Amino acid sequence: MAKTARAVSVLLAGVCLCCLPAFVPGPGRFARSVAPAAVGAGALGMLGAAPAYADKIDDAAKVLSEKSYPFLKEIDWTSDVYAKLPTQPPLKVMTAIDTMLKMGAAMDPAALKTGVLAHSQAIANMDSKGVATLADYTAINSAIGHMISSVPASKTMDVYNAFAKFNLGSDVGPYMMSKVNAADAQAAYKALMDFKDVVKASQR
Repeated sequence: MAKTARAVSVLLAGVCLCCLPAFVPGPGRFARSVAPAAVGAGALGMLGAAPAYADKIDDAAKVLSEKSYPFLKEIDWTSDVYAKLPTQPPLKVMTAIDTMLKMGAAMDPAALKTGVLAHSQAIANMDSKGVATLADYTAINSAIGHMISSVPASKTMDVYNAFAKFNLGSDVGPYMMSKVNAADAQAAYKALMDFKDVVKASQR
């Protein structure tokens, strides 16, 4: 159960990373959610056009998306819990967001632009529950993978460590786990870890 709860918290953190683009030059608010939540949630599932030529990150994004999509659809993206995340004092949240801004500023401009525009396209296509199509979800994961791979690993870890202090796994994780199928959450977590390895191998 601890592992599945962690799956939820890690994916929530992924949402935060997704939002990075918005605070950096470019169209956007991904609003970062820069923090977590997502772009209102659903953000994890939203990103636009797929690249013309697939590479290892694109291939891994496809696998991640297919294996985690059932979990994504089970999440209630309309819940007000996202407006309450992260459950930390504002100044601590600002400090964590600062690490995201620095990471976003270091990203390849082309990859960043692709991510921002993809999010916008996916938002236009999402359903009434805030869930993106599988195609848009796949594109978003691909874009995020390329964005993250374009920055030094140290900046990625700065963001991870900043949000790890919020203990979402013991706070938000258990609550979110009670709302989804544990097996789907476990499958999503494993797929995310596999995707992480591919992105890390491509990271500069």
